[in-house]
Amino acid sequence: MASTKRFSDEEWKDIVSIIASSFNMDDAKKARLLAAPTPKLIAAIPYLAGCREPKRTALAHLATYLVAASEAGAATFDHNAGDNYDVLARLATGANFEGGDPAVINRGMKKLAVIMIRGYQKDLESDKAKGLYNPVLAGKWDANAKLASLESAVATAENEEMDAIVPADAGGIFWCD
Repeated sequence: MASTKRFSDEEWKDIVSIIASSFNMDDAKKARLLAAPTPKLIAAIPYLAGCREPKRTALAHLATYLVAASEAGAATFDHNAGDNYDVLARLATGANFEGGDPAVINRGMKKLAVIMIRGYQKDLESDKAKGLYNPVLAGKWDANAKLASLESAVATAENEEMDAIVPADAGGIFWCD
C-alpha cells in the first residue's frame, strides 16, 4: 500500500535534533542516531501511515525506544517470559497511533518485530553468557517460523518509502544499530 505522507530527511533531522537535545546527547551519539535505520523506521511509521500528529507520535515512540535501549531501562523493557504470548507484545509501548492507515502501521510494526527477532538470533551466545532472557534461547519461540510469518505479512503490503529506510527483509539491521 502506498504511503499517505512522506517522511523527509529534513523531518528526520528535526526529530533527531529534538531527541538529542532532550536526552543531552553529544554530537557523536546524535550522529549515530541519525544514521541508524531502526529508530528512523520507528519515527517514520506515523508519517507513512498518515496518523494525526505524526511528529508527536514519532517523538514519543523514539523516546520510549531510547529508554528501552539504555542500560538504565533494560531491566524494565528487556524481553521476559510474560512477553512470549505475542511477538508484538514487547513493542506495545511504541504502538499507540492516532488514526492512520492500519495496514501501514501493521507492516511497520511487523518489520520492527523482524528486527527484534533477528537480534535475538544474533545475541544467542552473548545472552546465554550474560544470563539474559531470550525467547529463542529459552526455546519459547521458533525464530525461523516467526520470521517466515512476519516476512510474508510484510511482503504482502508493499511500501517503497518504508523499504528505503529498512529493506523488506530487514536483513543485517538490528535493534540498536
